[in-house]
Amino acid sequence: MIDIEVSGAGARLLRGETLTAGRVGLRCRLRFDASWAGLQKIAVFRGGRTVSVLLDGEEAAVPPECLGEAGGTLYLGLYGTDGSGETVIPTVWINCGEIREGTEPAGEAPAEPTPNLLAQMQAVLAEAKSLAQSVRDDADNGLFRGETGPQGPQGETGPQGETGPQGETGPAGADGSNGANGTNGSDGADGTTFTPSVSSAGVLSWTNDGGKTNPSSVDLVSAVLSALPSAVGVSF
Repeated sequence: MIDIEVSGAGARLLRGETLTAGRVGLRCRLRFDASWAGLQKIAVFRGGRTVSVLLDGEEAAVPPECLGEAGGTLYLGLYGTDGSGETVIPTVWINCGEIREGTEPAGEAPAEPTPNLLAQMQAVLAEAKSLAQSVRDDADNGLFRGETGPQGPQGETGPQGETGPQGETGPAGADGSNGANGTNGSDGADGTTFTPSVSSAGVLSWTNDGGKTNPSSVDLVSAVLSALPSAVGVSF
């Protein structure tokens, strides 16, 4: 594994690797200082080709395209961007070593090319959109709806009317009419409804109509990024 220390715009090689043409699966560990906190980190590998890799964490796979030909040198540069996509820190280029000729196995298929940077970002956004839709579907199906409050007690029955006087011998007098029913008791208080909302930046938050404590907000894009395989490469 290649080991690199990054401090601000400076970077130095702590440990190198023997680089051979055709090598696949070589990884690079990147140790960032505090000046890189909160930045989106992108590694640019330059060898037989120049390929950018969107970083998730502090490791990246060296794109096999960069080690496709012997005789050149593998360089690595990094840059960090803020939330608006503006570059905040670009580093110097690091010489990772000469790419030497490697043994060529016969009849084996070459490695799949690395997706470009736009394709990587589109995949991340698609995952975030899918996750947000799943949360919306759960909300529409009542998964986050508060429980219905208890029903109020039924009102008491009104008093029965007095029996009318009995008539003289002959046809019986009519019975007195029943008294009116008492009014129904008031309904119990409605349960609290929690409503999710997803911002344009991909942050899921909650509101409720009962003055309750809302669940913590969730950054859906960061959640998707953390679930992706680390260091998918990109070629221009």
